[in-house]
Parts: sequence; structure tokens; C-alpha cells
Amino acid sequence: LLVRNISNDITPEDLHGAFGRIGEIRDVYIPRDFHSQQPKGFAFIEFATNEQARDARDEMDRFSMKGRELEVVFAQERRKTPNEMRGRVVDGGPMLEERDGDRERERERASRGRTGSFERSSSFERHRMRIREQHGAGRPDDNRHRRGNSPPPDAFRF
Repeated sequence: LLVRNISNDITPEDLHGAFGRIGEIRDVYIPRDFHSQQPKGFAFIEFATNEQARDARDEMDRFSMKGRELEVVFAQERRKTPNEMRGRVVDGGPMLEERDGDRERERERASRGRTGSFERSSSFERHRMRIREQHGAGRPDDNRHRRGNSPPPDAFRF
């Protein structure tokens, strides 16, 4: 299960106590920010069976804990190991020649920088583009999203 909106002072033991009364818990994990080591505000709880997880989701969704209303949903996939998070494989990893090739490709990508052919837009930019496409924005007379009280650029044309 994915448990969202947890308080920063909730511990794995707190979650185990609250969710453990519903079924057998195999794992409780609260991800932390790599640099600050602060909790990210969500947790993963793995139950022994899917039925127990479903019961926990149904019972604990919208449950209030330490002043926060929890949102409990099924996680999309299993928790990754630390090596999977780093993109490394411990057993049966790529051969040395493949890793060297990967390093070379990474250097090429880095040298291209933000102007390379593989540039990606930010999620905000993609969101803005979708909104514009949906609402037909981009018309010169569309000033709803303009900041301030200044007139449009062509307002003083004669």
C-alpha cells in the first residue's frame, strides 16, 4: 500500500501499530530525502496477502493520524531495493565493456547540456502546453492569465 500525507513525526512503528491490527505486515518503509534526511510525507506498507491489504486500504483510507488525514491506495509496484534505486544490479550486472560504453554515452549526453537533441521539458511546461491546447489559448485576445493590470502589448496601436 501507498500511504500519503503522513506527518513528519510518524515512525514505522506507529504505522505498524495502526495497520498491524488489520493483518500481517511484512514491511513498513518511510522514504526520506537523500540530502536532508527528512521524511518525504508518504510510506509503503506491505501486507502478507492482497486481501489484508485491501481490508487495510478500505479501513485506513481517510483515517486521521497525528493530525493528518491519511490517503491509502494500492502502490503501483513493489518497493525497490537501494541498488535498484541507484540503477545498479548486484548479481548478473552488465559486463565491463558495456559499463564503459554507458559511461561514454553519459559523457556525450552531458556535453550536449540543455541544448542537446534529447532535451525534455519540465512537467509544468508540459502541463501549460496541454492547458493551452485544450482551451485554444495563444490567441492574442486571451488575457485571462496575464499578471498585473498592464494593457496587452498591442493596446496602444493606432
